[in-house]
Amino acid sequence: MKSIFKIYILLLCLASSLFGYAKPTDGWYIHSHWGFSNSLPSVMSIHTRERDVVHNAKWKGKSFEDSWYYNVKIEKWTKQNVRGWEWVHHKMYLANTTSFIKSYSISDGYNMLFYNFGKQHNNGLISKIGLGIVIGHPDITLEGKERFFLDGGVGGQYFAGFAAQYSIQSWFYETEKYVLSAEGKLTLGYSRIPVSTHSDEFSEVPHIAFHFSFGMGSKPMKTNNHKLKDYLHFYLTPLIHHYSIYFLD
Repeated sequence: MKSIFKIYILLLCLASSLFGYAKPTDGWYIHSHWGFSNSLPSVMSIHTRERDVVHNAKWKGKSFEDSWYYNVKIEKWTKQNVRGWEWVHHKMYLANTTSFIKSYSISDGYNMLFYNFGKQHNNGLISKIGLGIVIGHPDITLEGKERFFLDGGVGGQYFAGFAAQYSIQSWFYETEKYVLSAEGKLTLGYSRIPVSTHSDEFSEVPHIAFHFSFGMGSKPMKTNNHKLKDYLHFYLTPLIHHYSIYFLD
């Protein structure tokens, strides 16, 4: 596990050394990233009215299938320090199903909402710690039961638990209005995911996952006298970047 994260850090350091790095300007940034993630094996449990099952789960991320992996951030920088919100669209597909667990995925997705705080170091790398919640969107079929999908919650999504993360990011290139960046992160979480509309039927899923992504961010608007094109650069460009993944899907 440590070796994988070291590779992420090495790639970020390489990007910084090859291209240099951008320094933050005080103000708000909006970032949109694509990438991939995958969860390490974990011990999950499923509780139904008929039986309880403990399973040594292996997971697939399928980051470029169905709804793609992404993360988006809204951050405020003050000198070298940053605070802000991040939405991570992580996905988990059970790779080793059983005769009882016909299919199991939290694939649209195992979403995490973080509040992050961190800083940019002298070498240009940005480190952050984030604390947040899990919003799960299950798609589950168990033996003898109908497929549980888009049932209950808000559009089939449920508050499911809590998560934390540690990330390292490099702003390796900048223009007048944008920064390009790469990020590696480690997330940990615990979720209680429903498996039916009955409140006493649920699964418990801990996770440890690695993520790596590339993307772009809008720099703060420089003046108080903003024109329409300033707003378009700041808001519209990250949105176009983000939603273009749906055209590639």
